[in-house]
Amino acid sequence: MSYWRPVKLQPPRLEVAASQCWARALVSVLSRRRHLFSEHSCLRLIRHRLQQYLRALVPPSVEETLFQAGLEMMRRESGVDIARMAGLASPDMFVLYMFVLYRSNIKSLDIPALSNHRDRVTVLDLLYNVGAQHGHQLDTIKIKMFKSVNISIEENYLTKRVLRGFHDLHTLVLWRVADDAMLQIIGLTSRSLVSLDLWKCVKVTDTGLRMMLGLDGPVKTKISSSLEKVIIKDTSVSDEGGFSLLSNCPNLYSLEFSHGTFIKQFLDRIEDNYVKTGSIFPLRSIFLPVSSQNSLYNVIKSFPRLQELSLWTQLSHVPRLETGDLKHVETLKLGGLGNSSLLTDMTGIIGQQLLCLKIETVHFDINTDIIAYYCPNLEELSIINARLCVTHPTEKTPFYPDTIMFSRLTKLYLFLVTFTPVGPAPSDPASVCDPARARAPATGLTSLHSILASARSLQVVTVTGTAALTDACLASILASNPLSLLKRLVISLPGSHDQLLVIPLTLVSVLALAQSCPSLQCVGDLRHWAISPGHRRDISSMQHCGELSVGQCFEEFF
Repeated sequence: MSYWRPVKLQPPRLEVAASQCWARALVSVLSRRRHLFSEHSCLRLIRHRLQQYLRALVPPSVEETLFQAGLEMMRRESGVDIARMAGLASPDMFVLYMFVLYRSNIKSLDIPALSNHRDRVTVLDLLYNVGAQHGHQLDTIKIKMFKSVNISIEENYLTKRVLRGFHDLHTLVLWRVADDAMLQIIGLTSRSLVSLDLWKCVKVTDTGLRMMLGLDGPVKTKISSSLEKVIIKDTSVSDEGGFSLLSNCPNLYSLEFSHGTFIKQFLDRIEDNYVKTGSIFPLRSIFLPVSSQNSLYNVIKSFPRLQELSLWTQLSHVPRLETGDLKHVETLKLGGLGNSSLLTDMTGIIGQQLLCLKIETVHFDINTDIIAYYCPNLEELSIINARLCVTHPTEKTPFYPDTIMFSRLTKLYLFLVTFTPVGPAPSDPASVCDPARARAPATGLTSLHSILASARSLQVVTVTGTAALTDACLASILASNPLSLLKRLVISLPGSHDQLLVIPLTLVSVLALAQSCPSLQCVGDLRHWAISPGHRRDISSMQHCGELSVGQCFEEFF
């Protein structure tokens, strides 16, 4: 359970408020006319009058804003599920909205999932008719209407016919139903496609990619030089098809694919290619499950523009890599490590330039003081399934040094971690009956103490709790670091089924946070704190009634 402080927001600009009001009125009118869709006459009249109004009085840019505002409103209100209440005989609201408002000059369109076959056919037919003469001006279209890879012959035909009208697309999302024939149409029709998402299109194969790029024709298609991002997750594309994308798309910086057998064979191709030809590719992000230093070296050398490196390995040391080989990397993800030497090597090479560090499932203690030393510019730190420790106070002076650690850290995520404390245990440890009685950490200082006391730019903190963090500890932390930019603080005990295990933080700490952190919007997970269910219910009821803010709620209990 978490409690929120009401957020103070500025009222929307006049044009934004007006567009929302206009869209709300239009959606309301359409919802009352859903049963008349089979007649079309009423909807045609609405469309005719709207088009007259829009053409005469509304600039094209504002028309686009109104169109998108209505779509967003329908998405937000989709939980009401008007279509289900009206029955399957009535069309989906999205269909009516498209029928009335969609025009060929719209720049962006997101088609949601449509459960009714007739609705899908209507939308596809509408898209074809609107763009039949002069095509569409769409820059982005996301076709997510199909819930299954098995579609009717009619839907397959209409989808292909619609794809022929998209000449100037930059972004195309086509989920589940794309096949090799559709890829060929995309390659021949699109002039400047930048991003292509083919998620779960199991009928897409290497042959379709070759046809899309024109590799078997006299010249390559135009999109072979324009593509920058391709997603082929859960398709039938093999490592050969993935490598052909890399080899024939000189500007491809992002290639997302399913892991498994594909990744090993794909990386083997890249490594062999580098060893034989020395060719390099422009990818900026790569996931590398490697077991040998030579493989790691050759693959990294193949991607000199990497900005995000995800490495899953049990190697103990980094191969002969230098800072220049990874000079653009700002995000480093490490997992499966067996000892700390590779982490130390990587942070020693590129720690100064890292903005984001994510570590998962390692089999050694991670010293967060060392991370702070090697990575002084980190903005995001995420550690999952690991043990955390800090350097003993006697081995550094002082425990919180004058040089502020993690001075730029804004986001901290520690999940399923255990903290190895340092320092002597106090003489009055906390008990189950009185978990907040201790005035010092029950078993010493931890990484959580160290980070919270040092990171002055923290905005979001989501961490696993520890019995060593008490009210007195938090008060001491806030005295040295008020956390004035903190917006969200969640301290929990995930996976704990023992009701006696609680984090020794009480309402005293929540009040201290509310007073010290002016930007704080959420405090949780209080069901794992030393706060009684009765107090949580009372606070929750007062907040839902709007009677009290977070700070006022807790003041009532003292």
